[in-house]
Amino acid sequence: MTDAPSPARPTSRFPRVRALVRRQPASAWVWSGLAFLAYWLFATLQWRRFESPSWDLGIFTQVVQQYARLEAPIVTIKGEGYHILGDHFHPLLALLAPFYAVFPSAYTLLVLQALLIAISVFFVTKTAHEHLKTVGGWLIGGAYAFSWGVQEAMAVQFHEVALGAPILAICLWLMMRQSWLAAAIWGGLLVFVKEDLGLTVIMLGIVLAWRSRRVILGAALTAWGLLMFILTLMVFLPGLNPNDQYDYARYVSSDELLGNPFGVLGEILTNDQKMSTVVLMIMCTGLFILRSNLGLIVLPTLAWRFLSTNEGHWGPTWHYSLMLMPTLYVAAVDGIVAWRASGIRFFRRYAHHGAVIVATFAVAISNQLPLFELRNPDRWTTGERQAAARTVLDSIPSDVTVGTDVSLMAYLTDGRQVYYIAQAGNPVEDYLVVDNYAGGWSSPVEIVSYAGQIHPGTRWEKIVDEQGYQVARRIG
Repeated sequence: MTDAPSPARPTSRFPRVRALVRRQPASAWVWSGLAFLAYWLFATLQWRRFESPSWDLGIFTQVVQQYARLEAPIVTIKGEGYHILGDHFHPLLALLAPFYAVFPSAYTLLVLQALLIAISVFFVTKTAHEHLKTVGGWLIGGAYAFSWGVQEAMAVQFHEVALGAPILAICLWLMMRQSWLAAAIWGGLLVFVKEDLGLTVIMLGIVLAWRSRRVILGAALTAWGLLMFILTLMVFLPGLNPNDQYDYARYVSSDELLGNPFGVLGEILTNDQKMSTVVLMIMCTGLFILRSNLGLIVLPTLAWRFLSTNEGHWGPTWHYSLMLMPTLYVAAVDGIVAWRASGIRFFRRYAHHGAVIVATFAVAISNQLPLFELRNPDRWTTGERQAAARTVLDSIPSDVTVGTDVSLMAYLTDGRQVYYIAQAGNPVEDYLVVDNYAGGWSSPVEIVSYAGQIHPGTRWEKIVDEQGYQVARRIG
């Protein structure tokens, strides 16, 4: 008589998952969790107070909305039939569609952005912990989590670069671990986040080849970045753009750059906004970025921003610095490691306090950043303006077309077809909405007469006029 076979050993993966979770540094979990909570709270307070820094949240909501419907990303806020991949190239936003399908609201994008930032915090903190031990992880992780570039990006609500921050953070973490192939794969994904990041991928390839001595792998990554940058700017964007062009090329004059390079460099070095960004970048790393070749990765982003004629690109505000921040803080880690091994005693002693220096600067400027606004009791309250905004939203049914300014644009996208008011080519909408206080108007608008001007021959009635908000409904 043979023995009965012993029962099969459970093959559950959950114990391995739990073990993997326990192996991660506590600082990475804590800082990523706190970052998510802080930015989710900040975004929620913005949302409930109906604060809209720009029309971008409305645009990106329509993008993800279309992906969730498995349709082409046609964004009527930019114009009737406007394919958004002819404006900026960010097809990776399709990854957010399942979340929007379950929670169809612009607010979902704000929560997702907080989550994406938190993921980047996890990997930057993990990098610091692995190379500077426990204290370094806590200090540099916290400095990055609440750094100026991250806070400024969160304050202006959702942009596509929110996807790029965790991808770049993972790429840099892998590079610091010398996992070269995985780093190249993750870095290569950046070309699908935004068109200018092809330049960043080019530099990632150069730096990877320098650090790893794997010239073929680095050259392949560089070639991939260059190929996608050319294809995106010369083929994809013009091919999908209604004007058969890359709209933002007008901001950079190649003739001036090639004809007077020293003059262009001199202008950059003497421009207060541009140099304030540079100084802030260097100081927030405690100067350690100067010792790391990872610092080269920020140059492509700085180049297009500083060569742009749009002043909004130059300074440290808006979302333009978000893609710099993972590089700055991982480069700081790399620089601290390098100077601790320096043959010069001063550098060794300075680097011994490196994490403290980086964290101290972050704390020193914290009272000038958006999260510091949460100390103001007014940020936590709503009043008559917010009640009027809710009245506006309640007055407009679903499944209608709406022309609006930027103020309530993102809120109106839920279940309605939204257009930017008075844009050429718009159809005659069913409703028009203006906010004379915060809608971006240079002078007050009387909605019924304005409706007749932009849509001659139509008739309208005003149905809401409260706290600067006006709503008109088409009646003929």
